[in-house]
Amino acid sequence: MLQRATRLPSRVLIQVRTADTVFDATIGNLSAGGARLLGVPDRALKVGERIDIQAMGRNLQAEVRWNFDDTCGLMFSNPLTQNDISAILGSRTFH
Repeated sequence: MLQRATRLPSRVLIQVRTADTVFDATIGNLSAGGARLLGVPDRALKVGERIDIQAMGRNLQAEVRWNFDDTCGLMFSNPLTQNDISAILGSRTFH
C-alpha cells in the first residue's frame, strides 16, 4: 500500500496563472508532490488543467487533480526539493 506524502499545513499567499486568467490563492497544505489551494475563484480551474504558480520567486508547474467549491488539489510536474519547500513556507505566510 502506498503511503501518502507528509503534508505540511500552511497559509502561504501565491499567484496562480492559467492560459485564461491570473488570480491570488492560498496554499493550505504542501508536500513535495503537490498542494491544496484555498480561495480559488468559482470555475477558475478545471481538473486536468495545467497551471503555473508563483511563490517566493519560484515558478512551479502543476496539474489540477481535483476541485470542490473554492478548494483544489494540485500535483506538481516536478517534485519539490526540501529547499523549495522551506523557501515557500518561509514566504508571505500568515497565521
